[in-house]
Amino acid sequence: MSDILNTLPIYIALIAALLNLVRRQWSLNLIALVIQFIFIIPSLLNLYPIQIALIQPFTGIMVSLMLYLTLNETGGIEPINLTRTVTPGEIFRALAGIFLLAIILFFINDFQKAVFPTVPPQHLYLSFGLMLMGILQLGTIREPLYLAIGLLTFLSGFQLLYSALEFSYLLEALFVAVNLLLGIVGSFFIVKNAESGSE
Repeated sequence: MSDILNTLPIYIALIAALLNLVRRQWSLNLIALVIQFIFIIPSLLNLYPIQIALIQPFTGIMVSLMLYLTLNETGGIEPINLTRTVTPGEIFRALAGIFLLAIILFFINDFQKAVFPTVPPQHLYLSFGLMLMGILQLGTIREPLYLAIGLLTFLSGFQLLYSALEFSYLLEALFVAVNLLLGIVGSFFIVKNAESGSE
């Protein structure tokens, strides 16, 4: 039972990242991004006290709120439509994402023993899964919101990996600043894209 409780948040965070990779609905994507940040908290709590563990998720949720407010102002927020037909591109991205996660899961124990012996395999799986989902998203779409989500997903995976190896207050502050800058830049390009589309 304890193993299920430990692994469930990891799979929920990865499913949220996979949903952002596959589906192109802004409201749904922002909800999935918030879920992703919430469910990395248990992995961070295994490493740090709650005050430190909440820094990364709290920053991610603030950036998600920043993107939501920008989209709301530009009229980009629409009701979630779960009955929308699945496109071939979504099927391809889903299969590619699932394949990557399966490959990571298959090799994670050997990779952990050879390269990161001090990092728990489950933590390593979550961090590498998020990084690869982010890279895959960056390579398959050019819209500003999805580029921002892809960068945030990659960065959250990288932060998880680095936090398991070493902790630095200075570097943590740098990660927070980078996340906030990504939110600002993403918001800027969303507004710019909306203005050019309305002309």
